[in-house]
Amino acid sequence: MSGNWTTQAEISSPRAQRAMAYGDKMAAIVNRQSDDSWDALLPLIDANRFVRRGNERTEMDWPSYRAMLEQWGAHSQKYEKDLHRASEVGNLVYLDLDERATAADGSVSSLRSLSVYEFDDADRIVAVDVIMGFHQPQ
Repeated sequence: MSGNWTTQAEISSPRAQRAMAYGDKMAAIVNRQSDDSWDALLPLIDANRFVRRGNERTEMDWPSYRAMLEQWGAHSQKYEKDLHRASEVGNLVYLDLDERATAADGSVSSLRSLSVYEFDDADRIVAVDVIMGFHQPQ
């Protein structure tokens, strides 16, 4: 892919590193590189205030989002992400990613996403807004 890609090693902000750790933990669980449950994300978030917002103007609290992750993880065989850019402004971290997921049937979905992580004063994630643009199959 063309463009200037950020490497994870170039990220020096603790909040941006925390947002990347959130995605890395998700990938480890889906890719079965970890025996952790989705509750392994709890140290990174404030579960009582957490909200995940999506393209469809959906909003999920932690229990709803965790249930969605369980369903997604059960049907996925592999999840990959490539970081394009990471930016931080105030208590927000923006991650621009290319993402690929391989389902149990072998089908692959690919998308470009922009995720906005909102942090509280204790550096816990309280919200994630995910904007997804799907790639056309090749």
